[in-house]
Amino acid sequence: MEDDEPCVHERPDRESLLALTVDTEPDWGISGTQAVREVLPELLDLLERHRARATFFVVCEVLQACGRTLRRAARRHEIASHGVTHRRLDALPRSEVRRELAESRRRLSGELEAEVIGMRAPFMRVPSCWFELLAEAGYVYDSSRGRVYPSVRNVPAWRWKPMRRGSVVEIPPTTLRVGAIPLSLTYLRLSAPLGEKLLSREGGVFYLHPHELARPALASRLRVPLRWVLRRGTGKPAWGLLERLLKRWSGRTVTCRALLEKHGFLDKVEGRWGKR
Repeated sequence: MEDDEPCVHERPDRESLLALTVDTEPDWGISGTQAVREVLPELLDLLERHRARATFFVVCEVLQACGRTLRRAARRHEIASHGVTHRRLDALPRSEVRRELAESRRRLSGELEAEVIGMRAPFMRVPSCWFELLAEAGYVYDSSRGRVYPSVRNVPAWRWKPMRRGSVVEIPPTTLRVGAIPLSLTYLRLSAPLGEKLLSREGGVFYLHPHELARPALASRLRVPLRWVLRRGTGKPAWGLLERLLKRWSGRTVTCRALLEKHGFLDKVEGRWGKR
């Protein structure tokens, strides 16, 4: 992937880390898997070139179409849960929420031979007693706090830190330096070129979706304005944004698990799952 013009902004703090997270789900607004199937292998190649690690929050619905690629991802990166079906959990009965949490963790662990300790709720919408339900299902951390759009509920970059919620650690996505706007590929591309100049030096949690890196033509079946949101800055420009982010955080792009280890919330262990 060729690099475009260099960004003009400050370098990250030397001690800061950026957890790169990938919401690996059916293609947004399309309910297919074409984008995720096309993008994942190339994304893994890009991460390897930059020696970067990532956490893949995986929806079980993509396992059949992308199982081989996800097993490749599991050998180097962290696998976490994004649910079984990518339904809003705050709209489901408590029994269905329990099933989504338990079954997704069981299936991902078994089919990808991965230790699954993290969860991100679809659309970052959670039901009441969320952390009790997570603990009951065996999760160690959650990355669901906030909104997928600009909101005061999003944790500002200058206040970001992991927080313990009972036996579960909350590790929320953070924002651009202006606050409220999520630190995500979505808002970097929608606000380009301004967004890159608003990246925080403190690190935190960044997220993206594979469909954002896919060919813009895949959005042709969406109605306006969803078509505009999905297509603006996708494809080649989005790859350029991501590559510049990886260069900016060279050597400090890690998994959520490694970020928690750095902050002292997890005991670092020997072996595959203790490595950054």
